[in-house]
Amino acid sequence: MRELGICKQTGRVYEGSSGSGIPVEGRSNLFPMAFHETSIDAPAHREDGFPPLLFREDSFDPITKIRRGRVVKLSTETQPKVWRVHDPSRKDLKLVSWGGGAAQETELITYQRSPLNELRGLSKFPNVTIGEAPHHSIWSLLSIEKQYDGALLLTLKAVRSLGVVPDIDLNKYSAPARKELKRALEQVEVSANKLSPKDTVDRCRDALSIAFGDLADDLKIDLGPGIKKYIERNKAKDPKRDGQDLISKNADIVRLLHSRCKPNESHKHSTRPIDEEDANLALNCLWFVLTELDAR
Repeated sequence: MRELGICKQTGRVYEGSSGSGIPVEGRSNLFPMAFHETSIDAPAHREDGFPPLLFREDSFDPITKIRRGRVVKLSTETQPKVWRVHDPSRKDLKLVSWGGGAAQETELITYQRSPLNELRGLSKFPNVTIGEAPHHSIWSLLSIEKQYDGALLLTLKAVRSLGVVPDIDLNKYSAPARKELKRALEQVEVSANKLSPKDTVDRCRDALSIAFGDLADDLKIDLGPGIKKYIERNKAKDPKRDGQDLISKNADIVRLLHSRCKPNESHKHSTRPIDEEDANLALNCLWFVLTELDAR
């Protein structure tokens, strides 16, 4: 396959080259795609609503969150392009003489292989967005492999887990906290799958603030004072220890990551910007705290 053609009227997808092709049988998983912080050679504008780049998915593993597929870009030729096809299901297409025989003629929005030259020589591949807002997700580009026919096969992995919130018993929390925590965890899911690392850290902090506020019988309390009250309660139970445990330490990591999201704090302490790994750390810490509290 060197080119893909998409019928504007029916959405039917064809593959081939030089304006001739056959229909793609079965479902064609084609998604709008964008590379982060990297400009890939493709038209800057949409064509009749069709995006400049598409990701054609070949496989998806829901367990490992790995996707494999290829990238195609809008052809720079005049759009739509005339194709000759052989499609028995399309009785509406005109039959024309072609190649010593006959074929059906139609106009298709045409995509061609993207060579992804801009990614050559990079020490670290950029992340990519699959889909379009508000229905999109962020993926890490792990590898690019050239196939026998010259096509480039991309391997992508979900930047953050698509199921990041543990299944906990909300009935263990007070009624007011239960409602707030449920809403906060829903926002964590949205942020983890679609928004920026900063948003994800912020939403993890919000959820932990509610959990520790409920433990302190004060939902208005901030996360820092909530952790402090939790430590004081532990110390009262066992004066020989400092009151710290893995629950308080994981929660404190999220609290400190949240402070890094503030530009003034980042400048004051000369810390690097929050990135995807920090967001993953915050999600893992949230998961650990909620799971440990749920086990009690």
